[in-house]
Amino acid sequence: MTHVNSGAWAEALAPYELRYTFVTVGPRRHDDWAFDAAAVMAREVTDPKGWKRLEPAEGEEEWLEDRSYPFAGLPRDAEQASAWRSRLMAIPDTEAKKLLVALSTNWLDVTQERDFESRKADLERRASVVLSRFGASSSFYTNTNENGEVPDCYAPITGCNPFSVHGWDIGLIVVSDTEVGVFWSFDAT
Repeated sequence: MTHVNSGAWAEALAPYELRYTFVTVGPRRHDDWAFDAAAVMAREVTDPKGWKRLEPAEGEEEWLEDRSYPFAGLPRDAEQASAWRSRLMAIPDTEAKKLLVALSTNWLDVTQERDFESRKADLERRASVVLSRFGASSSFYTNTNENGEVPDCYAPITGCNPFSVHGWDIGLIVVSDTEVGVFWSFDAT
C-alpha cells in the first residue's frame, strides 16, 4: 500500500484543481456513514488531519448563503439517509481508483481526454495515494448509474443520480472506520 502524508496527499490532489471538484475528508462519527458524508458535504466538519481540501464554491454568493451549496437534499433523519444511500452504488476498489482518475479529467470521460494513455500511469498513481489514506477495509460508493451494474469508469459514464443543484455531477464517497472522504465533480455549464 502507498504511504500517504500531507505532502503526498496535496500533490495527489493537483489534477482535481483543474476542474470544479470538491474534495474533503471528515471524521466518521455515526454508525450510518450517510450522516458523516452529509456533514462533509454541508461543511459541518473539518478534516481530522487538517490536510488540503478543495472547495471550488467557497466565496460564491450561493455558498455564502448555504454552506452545503452546490449539494442538495442532504439527509437529516434515518428515512432520508436510507433514500439517499439508495441513490448510490457500491463499487470495488479497482473501479474507485478508475473513478478518481476519471474525476480528474476535463470531460469526466477518459475516452475524450487528450493524451490520456501518456498520463494514465501518473493519474493512477495519484488515485492510489488518495485511496491509501483510507485503508484496505474501506468501502466505496458512487452516484453513477449504469443500469444497475458496476460502471467501467474508463468507459464513458452515461448516467448519474445528481446530488447537487447541477444537472450532472459525478462523485465518490470513501468510507473507512474513522473517516469519510467525498470526491465530487460538477458540470456547472
